[in-house]
Amino acid sequence: MSPIRVGLIGLSSAATNISPAFSDGWAAGAHLPYLLASSRYELVALCNSSVKSAQIAVKRHGLPSTTKTYGNPEDLAKDPDVDLVVCCVRVDRHCGLMMPSIKAGKDVFVEWPLAANLKQAEDMLAAAKQSGSKTIVGLQARASPFTQKIKDLVQSQAIGDLLSSNLNFDIGSAGDIEPPGVDYFAKKESGANLFTILFGHAADTVFFALGGLEEASALLTTRWPDTKLLKANGSFDRMLRRETPDHIMLQGILTNNNAPLSIFVRSGKAFKDTPNLTWRIFGTKGEIRLTSNTNINISVGGEKIELFDHEKDAVEVLDVQYTDDVKSLQPFAKNVGKLYELFANGGTVEQGFVDFEQAVGMHKIVDKMEKSSEGRKYE
Repeated sequence: MSPIRVGLIGLSSAATNISPAFSDGWAAGAHLPYLLASSRYELVALCNSSVKSAQIAVKRHGLPSTTKTYGNPEDLAKDPDVDLVVCCVRVDRHCGLMMPSIKAGKDVFVEWPLAANLKQAEDMLAAAKQSGSKTIVGLQARASPFTQKIKDLVQSQAIGDLLSSNLNFDIGSAGDIEPPGVDYFAKKESGANLFTILFGHAADTVFFALGGLEEASALLTTRWPDTKLLKANGSFDRMLRRETPDHIMLQGILTNNNAPLSIFVRSGKAFKDTPNLTWRIFGTKGEIRLTSNTNINISVGGEKIELFDHEKDAVEVLDVQYTDDVKSLQPFAKNVGKLYELFANGGTVEQGFVDFEQAVGMHKIVDKMEKSSEGRKYE
């Protein structure tokens, strides 16, 4: 079978300086390793803000000289040799950059959030349905073996009937600082911030594993309304007025069994020597606890699932492994690689595959939470 030919929008031509972990950008760290290692895909084209920028990116990342380079999304969308267009740029540019490929009927992979707001996301979904474009969205934590393991444990009633669940995630970075190059994180209209991205990834994982969200109320607060933007060298650049929440609380009811749910995500450092993320699922016969040093969508090592059997009064650490097709990839690429594998194999939503329709569902929850918290000021 011929490989799926990929055109990638947003492969960096220079260091991003956002953080050491993302020095080459998300596309290079999360997508490129899988695309270059897999026989199922072939990277044939790049599209950046200019042809020159794309050409520099080809050389920077050691891609073949035959890689096509484009400076606008319309030209990429017209390329008959591209089957799948992958978008790895800032959220507020997703809709404009991807619409030409969607309308052309190309298959597309767009990072989460799908768009800057619910309206744009719904427009992209409608366009994909009309053109027949097959879609993927980067809510890759669903495909993680840790998420799949928890889902299997709950469904098999390893803890009996599900009674409740709570997740706490402390981001770990200083709460009053924005990294270099992401001043738009402080602006609501960009659609990219702690709430939509970090909370969105964590919450979507919980909803997927436990059966969806029926009812919800939310409290979105900004406790650091004034935040420092840093320069590339880490020194102070200027102050920003934060329009986006840095403390997010959700309380809800799960669809399948009316079990109560609580999710709390906040900026700022975690308590010393404790995991940044703790997710507990409580049942009539036992409890599951997942701990991690970062969000569930990224696998950096140190993730652990424990199963507490009430009757035996014993805790078991469960063995969870990535499959061979992604095990050797760097941390950010493992779960993204699982999404690519699911797409190539015709994977299902149940297996963790995410398309535009699933992503719009998550956008609706984000929108509902914002409206639930409107008018409340806790600064």
